[in-house]
Amino acid sequence: MNMPRHPIHRGAGRDPARRQTGVAIIAALVVVAAASIASATIIESQALLADTLAGERERVQAKWLLRGGLDWSRIILLNDARRNAVTHKGAIWSQAIVGLEVSTPGQSRKAYFSGQIEDEQGKFNIWSLAENGMIRPQELAVLESLLSGLNLPMSLAQSIARRVADTQAGPYAKQTAPGLRTLNDLRKIDELTPETAAILDTYLTILPEKTTINANTASAEVLSAIVPGLHLAEARDMVGQRERGQWFNSRADFFNRLGKPAIKSSKQIGVDSEWFKVTGQITLGESVASMQALLHRQGGQPPSIRWASN
Repeated sequence: MNMPRHPIHRGAGRDPARRQTGVAIIAALVVVAAASIASATIIESQALLADTLAGERERVQAKWLLRGGLDWSRIILLNDARRNAVTHKGAIWSQAIVGLEVSTPGQSRKAYFSGQIEDEQGKFNIWSLAENGMIRPQELAVLESLLSGLNLPMSLAQSIARRVADTQAGPYAKQTAPGLRTLNDLRKIDELTPETAAILDTYLTILPEKTTINANTASAEVLSAIVPGLHLAEARDMVGQRERGQWFNSRADFFNRLGKPAIKSSKQIGVDSEWFKVTGQITLGESVASMQALLHRQGGQPPSIRWASN
């Protein structure tokens, strides 16, 4: 017997109108979520940009203040040359500045400056180790003596001299290495550890010409190495007298006060200086900027800037 067929009823969820409404709601939620994410991203990006711009402004102001400190150093050194016939550590240029408060443009913020001027002619100039690409044995012996007085390996002297010679060219040599500006350029020498480099920074320098050693600023170790026959203990005694204000007023004065007639006067010793290194640091907000420069003082003109680095 055939049973009557009843129509199949479809659920409400299958209704086309309701289905379209649900899709629209979901699409709207997706758009709202996307807009929220985009807004959050924009706000975050704007905040990051604002922080970046503020940080960049601080860095620019810090660099500007450092340049002012460098100009101040030039004026100090110029006035020293006009007032003093010799260069010694009792002068104002040798006094380090620590945490000096300075105002930014507009007086809105405070920055703190620390800086120091060093007499580079109180150090052994390693540029003299070679000439025209050839190592100079006499100067090499001086560096070996200095390293010995510092309880450092004397073999390091040969490596440094070779590196200096490689930066020069001459009739019998070609330049095979880039030029040297600071002791950091010697870091590739195997024997020169960071600890040794830190020690040598007090006693060695790199200047672009042959220079004398200033007896008024050189350490006992440098004086003992540069003056044949001057023992380290004797050099320390002379430095002690000097630091008590008995500055040397001439080369002859230095050798006369040695009290050792056997030691002849040498043109490698002087009592004034033309080369100085300036180191400075500015702290402004979260930014810290550093600077180092080499100044050349000559004649009655403000010292020229031979190089500067951040």
